[in-house]
Amino acid sequence: MVRNNKRGIMSFNFISLIPKIIFLVIMLMACVILIRVFISSKFDTKNIQADLLISGFIYGPGGINYYDYLTGRTYPTLVDVRQLNGSELDAAFYYPLNKMIAAKVSLSTSQSRGDPALAEIYYNKEWYDNWVPLLYMKGLGGVTEYFKTVPVTYLDAGGVMKLGYVHFQVLQPTG
Repeated sequence: MVRNNKRGIMSFNFISLIPKIIFLVIMLMACVILIRVFISSKFDTKNIQADLLISGFIYGPGGINYYDYLTGRTYPTLVDVRQLNGSELDAAFYYPLNKMIAAKVSLSTSQSRGDPALAEIYYNKEWYDNWVPLLYMKGLGGVTEYFKTVPVTYLDAGGVMKLGYVHFQVLQPTG
C-alpha cells in the first residue's frame, strides 16, 4: 500500500510540473522576441547621407555657394545664378562609379517645390535620370527620396541680391 502511494505522489509531482514547463517556454519565447525587436543589425543612414551631401552643396567649396575668385573665399547661403553648373558639382564631389546617390538642385523664389525654378542643376545626372522612374516602387529595387528646402540669398544675372529658396531632391537606391 505504501508503494502505491509513492507512485501516486510521483505522478502528481510530474503532472504539477507541466504548467511550470509551459510557463517557462512562454517566458523564454517572450525574451527571444524582445531581444530580436530591440537589437537590430540594420542601420538606416540614408537621411544622414543625404543631409551630408546637402551640407556639402551649401557650405563646401565647389558647391552651389558663391565663390569669389579674387579673394578665394566662399560665401555659404549666397548663390550666384551665373556660377550654377552641374559639371562643377560632379567635379567638386567626385566619387568614381557613383551608384549610391544623385540629386536635383533647383533655385526658385517661392518656398513650394512645385513653382518654376530660376535655375536647375543635377548631381550625378545619369543615375538621377535612371532612378526617377523607380520612385514609386517600394522595397528592394526601388528608390528613396529625400527633400530639403533651404532659404538663401541669390545673385541674379544682373548681380542684384534677392531672396530665394534652394530645393534639394536627393535620390538613393534601396537595398
